[in-house]
Amino acid sequence: MKYTTILIPAISVLALILFVWLFTRVVIYLLIASIFSLIGQPLLKFFSKIKILNKHLPQTISALMTLIVMFGSIFLFFYMCIPLIVQESQFISTLNFQDVFSDILNQFPETKKILLKFGTEQAVIDNIISQANDLLNTDNLGSVFNQFASITGTIIGGILAVLFITFFLLKDNTLANRSVLLITPSNYETEMRDILRTTKTMLTKYFVGLSIDVAIVTFLVSGLMYAFGVKNAIFIGIITGLLNIIPYVGPLISFLIACFFGITGCIESNMTAEIGDILSKIFFILLTVNIIDGFLIQPYIYSSSVQAHPLEIFLVILMAASVGGILGMGIAIPTYTLLRIIAKEFLNNYKFFKKLTENIPE
Repeated sequence: MKYTTILIPAISVLALILFVWLFTRVVIYLLIASIFSLIGQPLLKFFSKIKILNKHLPQTISALMTLIVMFGSIFLFFYMCIPLIVQESQFISTLNFQDVFSDILNQFPETKKILLKFGTEQAVIDNIISQANDLLNTDNLGSVFNQFASITGTIIGGILAVLFITFFLLKDNTLANRSVLLITPSNYETEMRDILRTTKTMLTKYFVGLSIDVAIVTFLVSGLMYAFGVKNAIFIGIITGLLNIIPYVGPLISFLIACFFGITGCIESNMTAEIGDILSKIFFILLTVNIIDGFLIQPYIYSSSVQAHPLEIFLVILMAASVGGILGMGIAIPTYTLLRIIAKEFLNNYKFFKKLTENIPE
């Protein structure tokens, strides 16, 4: 009996690891669909309360409407952003980079002095243009397009798979629970039920809160950029909101993207003299929004959803970044939340884990 109680869980864990390794793509689809189903729970509850002829909408119709709203929003995002990206790409392809770079350098005398330490203005410009051409040469672009074409079918198949799985997870809220319990040893079914219930509650709050955070950041950045005359304000706002999902690194990437579109907007409008002013506006707008988000919005999301101290979250994100880079930072909080819930069920007798999980609801 002693060996059996150890051997069966060990075999189960190894089988799970083997399944993930063999069917990684399927696991990714399941995880993405699970996140969408958690985000869609408030919408699903809203549609389920609607009555027609004194009868609630069937769960199938409610799930379908939830799916349409969520993925319709994603389609709207691409519908708005892709034409803008294509337009900017076409405009950039017509530019004379040497003249543009000279004009930009003239707007920043101090930067120009630093660059001129590496050679004459013409040499610096030629070097930068040469590196840009190497990066954007026909061979590289052809390779990118070939890779894009080769994975298009995979992307479409993945989207359809995620849609299909998300629909059934929304349609049957107990489907995921039953699937997990099916492979759970009978001795641990009670603990697993508690883990699944608490995980669904906390992660639903987290992902919904994160979605609201994205919407708030998008609205603030878009509104302020538009008010201060920055071109492509809505696109910059959307990109900033989405990248805000990635802790700490996301705002830096969004700042670089915003600066790029700010510069190209000035060039396109023949306002190169305004580049410095536009970059200053972009910097202070994003700094202000990130301060508001970092000190007011995100702490509330973390405290009300994952029930963890901000310093605790910060350390977890740093450790996740050292292990998994940007991807690790993105999944750090949900993974840490799940591990704390599991620890509360199985390791609560230890003082350290009891203290670590004391805020998690029963």
